[in-house]
Amino acid sequence: MASKTFFLECTNPDCAFRFPLDLSDFEGKICPRCGADLRKVAPQIGQWQPKWNLPAGIDLFGVLDNIRSAQNVGSIFRTSEAVGISHLYLCGLTPSPGVNNALVKSALGAEERVAWSAHTNAVHVINQLKSEGGQIIALECTPEAENLFSSLKVTKAPDKVALVVGNEPAGVDPGILMLADRTLYIPMAGQKTSINVAVAFGVAVYGLMSSWSLFGLK
Repeated sequence: MASKTFFLECTNPDCAFRFPLDLSDFEGKICPRCGADLRKVAPQIGQWQPKWNLPAGIDLFGVLDNIRSAQNVGSIFRTSEAVGISHLYLCGLTPSPGVNNALVKSALGAEERVAWSAHTNAVHVINQLKSEGGQIIALECTPEAENLFSSLKVTKAPDKVALVVGNEPAGVDPGILMLADRTLYIPMAGQKTSINVAVAFGVAVYGLMSSWSLFGLK
């Protein structure tokens, strides 16, 4: 079915407000900024997303260590579905889909397609994953941490990887950092020393997986 979303533009040259609008929901004849007439400029271009899969044989897990924001957790669910994460471990005070509507709203259905489980203690989860042969990668700024993008030249991708992101603002639990096989940081040019945890998770997980693919691993 053809989309009814169009980009509209105000006919008042001093305003020229341009924006998309679904005309099946609202007719959109008057500019909401100045009240002049609107004109259709172009229909929405149909989007196409090519499929991409994890390199064969790699299981990737996410461990959310005491993430406070339900919106951030929902966003991480969306990223996890997009990238093919096998399981999300929601630890400590991290909200879960079953009891948080804000999370469900921001996840946009991804919470139903990504396996997840809730746990009281992230350190216990990490110990269990390590006992099963998982490599633990913590995303945290520490003096010993490696630059995410400088450390991607690996010779063999691990079979099982757990990426850990931590609390805002406390960071990853020190008990997890002691158990981590690698600690990575995202380089930043600005005065701020951190970025949104959901954004950081996306940067890190795509950085890791693109490196495995680029090097033809697995």
